[in-house]
Amino acid sequence: GGGTLSESRVTRAQSVLFLVTSVVTYLLVVMGSVVCMTGSGLGCPDWPMCYGQIIPPVDMGAIIETTHRFLAALTSPLIVAAAVVGWRKHRSTWWLSRPPAIAVALVLAVVVFGAFAVLTGLPPLIAAVDVGCALTVLALVLTTWVVARARRRDPRMPDRLVFRTPFAVLTLSALAAVFLVLIGGPLAAGVGSIARCFGWPLYGPVAGAAEVGGAYPPVRRAIGALAAVLIVAVVVQAWRLHRRDTAIVRGATGLAIALLVEAAVATLMPAHGFTMLYGVLYGTAAAGIWATLVVLAVMAATASDKRAAARS
Repeated sequence: GGGTLSESRVTRAQSVLFLVTSVVTYLLVVMGSVVCMTGSGLGCPDWPMCYGQIIPPVDMGAIIETTHRFLAALTSPLIVAAAVVGWRKHRSTWWLSRPPAIAVALVLAVVVFGAFAVLTGLPPLIAAVDVGCALTVLALVLTTWVVARARRRDPRMPDRLVFRTPFAVLTLSALAAVFLVLIGGPLAAGVGSIARCFGWPLYGPVAGAAEVGGAYPPVRRAIGALAAVLIVAVVVQAWRLHRRDTAIVRGATGLAIALLVEAAVATLMPAHGFTMLYGVLYGTAAAGIWATLVVLAVMAATASDKRAAARS
């Protein structure tokens, strides 16, 4: 059940809060990949200050790391605010109250991992957990925003996400494959490889740099190939089956653009060398693929639930 109608109704201010929280969290994830690719994690050797001061020295690594920390400091109170609003105003609506509350706990874990990354470094397994926590936080806040957006239009929408239609199942499968690809970076690639920083494993000159031995790299490449096929299938099916749903078509178009951008950057980077522009585009596209798939999956699940409710 979705609680009382007053609890189900989402105000414009609440929807904007969830959207802003999602955007800032997305920027934080992108900035995290830039920190990794530029090796700026040690741009500030201490934490939470940078060389013992609030304003960093005029050094690119220090500036990048300080920007990352600023976004983290901005993201945390926004997620807490979203959790408070969700719990106080929509307590009986699971998909508006619980995801941001869970995100708060995971943000604390990410902060701890970040501190250890600066002070002592992170072993590959813990680094993979760190990436997984960051991606999950982004997925949780995006889910809350998409559900809030749907409830703005229909306060009586059932409080469920139902993955019954083939498109919903396909999108969820692509999301799971991309998650495995992204958290597999730290496990499959050694220190110094861009592949450990949200690198897509299909592009040999980039992903093959400094890969560790063993089964991780080939398994990750196989999952990456599967993920790419599933993403293309999601785009095609969205355009075929949901051409009248503007939001889903736009999301699918954004997903296609993000995949093309990442492929183009990964192809150009070995020829021209790493640049800050390439790094930002690469991280933006990789995080964009994840974020767009989350949005499409939740939209597909809410659409499935509306059909199920209509039939019942």
